[in-house]
Amino acid sequence: MPVDRRLVTLTAEDGEVHDALFEIDERAARTRARGTGRRTAVIHIHGIMGNFLVGTLRFYPAPLARAGFPVLVLETRMGNVGQLFGSAIFEEAIRDVDAAVRWLRDQGYDTIVLSGYSSGATLATRYAATQHVPDLRGLVCLGNPWGLPQSMQRRADHFGARPDYQELVGMVRRAIGGNPDAPEDDRLFVVESSRGPSSRPADSEVYTYRTWWHSRGPAATSAMAFRQIGQVWAPILLVQGTDDEVVQFEEAVALAAVARAAGNRDVTVIRIDGIGHSFKGGEIPTLDAVTSWLREHA
Repeated sequence: MPVDRRLVTLTAEDGEVHDALFEIDERAARTRARGTGRRTAVIHIHGIMGNFLVGTLRFYPAPLARAGFPVLVLETRMGNVGQLFGSAIFEEAIRDVDAAVRWLRDQGYDTIVLSGYSSGATLATRYAATQHVPDLRGLVCLGNPWGLPQSMQRRADHFGARPDYQELVGMVRRAIGGNPDAPEDDRLFVVESSRGPSSRPADSEVYTYRTWWHSRGPAATSAMAFRQIGQVWAPILLVQGTDDEVVQFEEAVALAAVARAAGNRDVTVIRIDGIGHSFKGGEIPTLDAVTSWLREHA
């Protein structure tokens, strides 16, 4: 039986509307529910500029569904052109995740696993750390940065971004005039060579003052996974490629250390050798790692 894909529309508490793609193998899900006594589903959150085409792991949901774990792939206000239009406020995206949790509960799923890729993993970590989710069975992070501001500063320093990180801090502070929540003063700007050595669009990033300040600025503590992961009580899986050009493998190790030091006794780091940030070429070991972990924990 093929995986069934359903387009779902979710409405957050503040009225923001986003799409989600629900992938399920009905027979596998029923079999797992009978064997465990639980109906478990996974919420997966996109990475930067994420939508159904880019910014996420497209190979990821269907195999998990075939293993008996339905996956709700969630768009949030962080995705698409949210960074360009000023709606990509990191902390407000919590409401989008909450809408996904409510929808799954309404569908009869009694346990949930949060999963995220790149900045989506940071958002999943923040949600798990701050929201009361008694039915949370685990947190899966793929390519989770130590902190989004710290990750951007490291990359900017490495590639010689223009403007550099400290120049950006001063520029945005002057632009927002002490009020990062004033949309009437919001403007677009480009950071060249922030993700690679050239000034081409693929190696650059575009933000508004507000979206940068709330996700990449020095005060964006909610976007710093290392400030959040110690509050996650559920089991944690961190999957990280050793050749990741955006997130270093050592960041996963350091995040795991923070969680363990805070008292979480179930933290696992999986190393995918020779694989970059997109996990291209490492799809099979990545899926094997996540599926095995889900079978043990969910």
